[in-house]
Amino acid sequence: MAIRNASKALIYENGKVLLNSHRTEEGKVYYDLPGGGQHEYETMEEAVIREVLEETGIQVEPIQFQAIAEEIWDDPAMREQSPDYCHRLMHIFLVRPLPGGRGGKTELDYQQTGSIWVTPEEADELAIVPVQLRGRMRQVLESPTAVYLGSVHNRKL
Repeated sequence: MAIRNASKALIYENGKVLLNSHRTEEGKVYYDLPGGGQHEYETMEEAVIREVLEETGIQVEPIQFQAIAEEIWDDPAMREQSPDYCHRLMHIFLVRPLPGGRGGKTELDYQQTGSIWVTPEEADELAIVPVQLRGRMRQVLESPTAVYLGSVHNRKL
């Protein structure tokens, strides 16, 4: 098992944040920031640009590093099924969409069903991962410095 680096995007435009919606096999809905795993020899900034384009069709430019969160999954079944995804560091970047940079999605994230724009207040009421972001969207968006969201051990979504 390795610790996985993930690059996530806070896309904040016209007072709303873009979130990817997901549905588990059990039918539970949750939301995640666009983004995903860093490839070998890829910078975190390159990863966030690539991942956002794949999942949303939006070309973005990283503005600043905004937050970091760590999650460790304790569920034995998940550790057995997906060991490379059970310990990850999520590097969250504030990004801006590039003019004219909207196209089709090319590779949806695992369990992704779509994307939605919500206000930070609406986001705070949703089942968001990483869980440390729940109720803190406005704080993270408005912080002049990077926010340490902490580490959590998860059992289930």
